[in-house]
Amino acid sequence: MTFTVADLADDEAVLLPCACGVRAFTKRELAALIGRDARLHLIGLRRELWCGECGEVPFEGSVVRRDRVHR
Repeated sequence: MTFTVADLADDEAVLLPCACGVRAFTKRELAALIGRDARLHLIGLRRELWCGECGEVPFEGSVVRRDRVHR
């Protein structure tokens, strides 16, 4: 079974680490950037999510509750 952005709960966020730190994306942000049907296990391949500072590709990520994200 493949999970997509649409499968994320409204209170979840995806954390994507890079050399600069960790960036968090909510379901709404991901849907706007890459679409609701984007597969979560492949989002690191989407250039829209690569870090603008270091250019690193986020090959690993994690899903957390949004209230655990520090912005």
